[in-house]
Amino acid sequence: MCLSRKEEDGIKVVTVKDVQNPYESQANFNRRFKLTLNKLYAWSLVEYDRVVMIDSDNIFLQRTDELFQCGQFCAVFINPCIFHTGLFVLQPSMEVFNNMLHELKIGRRNPDGADQGFLVSYFPDLLDRPLFHPPANGSKLEGTYRLPLGYQMDASYYYLKLRWSIPCGPNSVITFPSAPWLKPWYWWAWPVLPLGLSWHHQQELRFPALGAEDRHHLVHLGRLRRPFFLVPRTVHPLLGWSLYLLGSAALASVVFNALLLPPLAVLTPWLGISGALAVMAFPWYPDGLVRALAMMGSLHALVEREAYFPRLGESPQAPQFSKLY
Repeated sequence: MCLSRKEEDGIKVVTVKDVQNPYESQANFNRRFKLTLNKLYAWSLVEYDRVVMIDSDNIFLQRTDELFQCGQFCAVFINPCIFHTGLFVLQPSMEVFNNMLHELKIGRRNPDGADQGFLVSYFPDLLDRPLFHPPANGSKLEGTYRLPLGYQMDASYYYLKLRWSIPCGPNSVITFPSAPWLKPWYWWAWPVLPLGLSWHHQQELRFPALGAEDRHHLVHLGRLRRPFFLVPRTVHPLLGWSLYLLGSAALASVVFNALLLPPLAVLTPWLGISGALAVMAFPWYPDGLVRALAMMGSLHALVEREAYFPRLGESPQAPQFSKLY
């Protein structure tokens, strides 16, 4: 990423030394969280009065300037008892930063070995704090506050109704605390998760001076990943699926031509995948539940294959009754 592009987008990059994670030997430690304690450096940015720390999978639906009015620490409880660190507000303080580093050295309890477990342990009484309501006069609050759920809306809430219906606080920010291989920057996550295109579109708006390749590198290097090893994993979903389906169709054609197999039998999985993608990409259904049932019905038709493609030595049998039909 060239310097002129960063300056054009107003990006200020702060280079830090990785915080040594003392929890790597925990039995439940996940390697992908090894460097997440670098978030603690946000407390060292004392040239700012407030800092809003956000993860790269967030999607902003509207301006959230009022967050800078929150107190010394504010976060959202997605889990009823554990706040989420995909977005939080803090007041920088070298005293707090040094104390956090000290707590790491003496082995403060950390349930997950990541930034979230450490901060939940460091701010144990946040659940009992009042809910954040920004003052109308624009003044900054003191103390710690719970942020309304609308500042960290789990994407799964959207998939239930295919719309947002969270009554507490503004519906401002979407987060993806799901399986890591379904994060929105992976091309195969869409249309399984329809908001993937929204995430890519927002990156284009957020970093207009950066090319697509640089935007992807802000999240992760475009390495290859199984099972979709034919396509770099951070390309745009429309390009990724097009390349994958074209490549797999070409491979299938080679198989049934070389082995003289029935084309329909070889292409059935490909047609099933294409049909399932179409069901998800064009939401004619009224809500997420019907969407899930339609998706399951498409895949279930592939599983019940005995009547159409019996194994060698078997005779075709009538398909069993399914509750989905």
